[in-house]
Amino acid sequence: MKILIKSGVVAALAAAGVGLAHADVVTTTGGIKVVSSNGDFSAAIGTLIQFDAYADENDSTSGIGSGTANASSNDAFRFRRAWITLAGKVYSLHYHIDYDTVSGSLQRAWLEHDLLPHGSLFLGQDKPWASMDEIARNPDTPFLERNIASSSGVNAAATYTNGAYYEWHDRAFTDSDNLWLGASASSLHKQSDSTDTITQGSAYNARIAYAPIVDKNLWLHVGASIIDATAATGSSTAGSGALTAAYAYGNYYDSDEKLTLASYPVSSTTGARPHSRALSGELAGAYGPAYVQAEYDNVAFRQFGEPDNTVTAYTATAAYTLTGETREYNTQDATYLGIVPAHSYGAWEVAVRYDEARNDGYDGVFKGVALAGAKGSAATADKVTLVTVGLNYYPNDHVRFVLDYEHGKADLGREGTDSPNTIGARAQLWF
Repeated sequence: MKILIKSGVVAALAAAGVGLAHADVVTTTGGIKVVSSNGDFSAAIGTLIQFDAYADENDSTSGIGSGTANASSNDAFRFRRAWITLAGKVYSLHYHIDYDTVSGSLQRAWLEHDLLPHGSLFLGQDKPWASMDEIARNPDTPFLERNIASSSGVNAAATYTNGAYYEWHDRAFTDSDNLWLGASASSLHKQSDSTDTITQGSAYNARIAYAPIVDKNLWLHVGASIIDATAATGSSTAGSGALTAAYAYGNYYDSDEKLTLASYPVSSTTGARPHSRALSGELAGAYGPAYVQAEYDNVAFRQFGEPDNTVTAYTATAAYTLTGETREYNTQDATYLGIVPAHSYGAWEVAVRYDEARNDGYDGVFKGVALAGAKGSAATADKVTLVTVGLNYYPNDHVRFVLDYEHGKADLGREGTDSPNTIGARAQLWF
């Protein structure tokens, strides 16, 4: 154990630029952290490991999606994430780096500095300030997947991008409230791997959130956001970096169970600049062991020479902690936190969620609709729904086990429907 700690300390110090002679405070509770004697330098190493399993019941009566030629369900055990995190500070600058060894790509990677009282400026790679479910930390989400209003759902522009992000929060009217304001400007570019494929374009974002009540066992939240994104025309980006709305209504790893509701890919056509504007609303709260959350997304797409489409999404979640713990409020990011067990035997949580998204098309034309085995031109509807029921067990602060049951449905009107059932499970370690 001493050898492992020593190796980790050396790695952390090397990454943070801290000399060993100055590092006289070392802690190993919940990870490895090193702080210089004068407090000007620090480095901490952490990890997030999520090991998933999926089992499908395909819709054998369907000729599309999971029912395409009796498609394989891709039942499997897989690592979803295996992150290495390095975080700390150098004088007044804080830094945070998340690297995913599964995908071989950076997630968060930024420098942060205080700007104005109660405000912070982040430079690097992060997420625009979208809905609270998208902003919430990966280990804290109640289900295996984020809701349909997220970047993995109908708002693709809400994912990790390079840019500048600013957030401010403080009390506003009472001693127990929290007003949160955020804005960002970013490129449509993510440092994903060694090839560093660049999608040219830009996005602008703003979010406001207010919690009139913030208490350990009681809180209420309301918020709204906008993300405006435009991809650039150019042969170097042709065929990549599409602004899309899509959602997996079954097995996350099965491409046959993902409906693309709309897609506007970048092309080299003169003036073909895909554009999306997402307007989102959010409402959430907790009272003791009960937690509720609802979100709404309206994403308008347009592109020169193509029909306009608007995708509308709704999601509602209800959760209850059987052992009495509360999902507390995160005032720093205006979102929810995970469950921290209050008992030696851990904590148990049950949750249910309903997701729905639809594209009403433009004069009956659904731009970019796609599902395995379907002819998009023959679709008379473009809609996806998903009901998820989950059970979470938290043996301690750093470990969680998840079991989800999902019943999804893709509806393309006369083209047909697809309704698979999926069971997903996860073992998670995080510190």
